[in-house]
Amino acid sequence: MGNKGGKNKKPVPSQKPTHDAWPGVPSSHLPSQPSSSTHKLTDRDLDFLSGQTGQSKSDIKAIFDEFMRNNPDGKLDKQEFVRLYSKLRPEQPESLDEISHFVFRAFDTDHNGTIDFSEFMISYSLTTRGDLKQKLNYAFSIYDADKNGYLDREELREVIFGMLDLLGADKKNNNVSLLAEQCIKELDVSNDGRVSKDEFIEGLARNYSLRALLSPFN
Repeated sequence: MGNKGGKNKKPVPSQKPTHDAWPGVPSSHLPSQPSSSTHKLTDRDLDFLSGQTGQSKSDIKAIFDEFMRNNPDGKLDKQEFVRLYSKLRPEQPESLDEISHFVFRAFDTDHNGTIDFSEFMISYSLTTRGDLKQKLNYAFSIYDADKNGYLDREELREVIFGMLDLLGADKKNNNVSLLAEQCIKELDVSNDGRVSKDEFIEGLARNYSLRALLSPFN
C-alpha cells in the first residue's frame, strides 16, 4: 500500500504524519519511516523506539518482525491493530475492544484505514511512557472525533461507553448520559456546554476520579 511509481510524483501532504500526529513529540525527534520497498528499521529507529517505549531493541525487532509477517505491505488495518495493541496492554483483550477503536482512529493520522509501524510504536509510547499532560493531550486528540477542539455530550458519551468496557464496569447499571452530563458540569469551566482541550487536561490532571473514568492511559 505504500508509494509506488515515478520520482516525478509530488508527495501528498496528508499521507505523511506531522508534528500534530504525535502531541508532545517534536517532529525532529520522530524516527524515519521504514522503507516502503524493504520495510526495515534503521538503527536510529530502534534507538528512538527503545528509548521511548522502554523495550529492548530485540523486543522491538520481534514486534516488527511479527508486524511484517502479518502485514507484508507494512500497514496495519483495524483488526490487526486491535490484536497487536491488545498484546502490549495489561488488560484482557475483550476489555479493550471499544477503546481500541478510539485509539486506532487517532493513530491513523492520514485517515486511510491503516497505520504503519512507526506510527504504531510512537503513539503507543506516548500513551504508556509520556508524562501526565502528554497522555491527557493524546487522550483528548483521540476523543475529539470532529477535530473542532472541543468535546460535546455525544463525544463524551462514546468515551464513557468505551471506558466502562475497559474498566470492566457494568454498563447496564451505569447511566452513560448522566455520567456525560456530570463530566460536562465538572470540566466545563467556561459554561459553554462543551469541554475544550485545556479544560479537559486541567480538569483531569487535578481530579483522579475523572481521570480514571475518561483516560485509558493512566
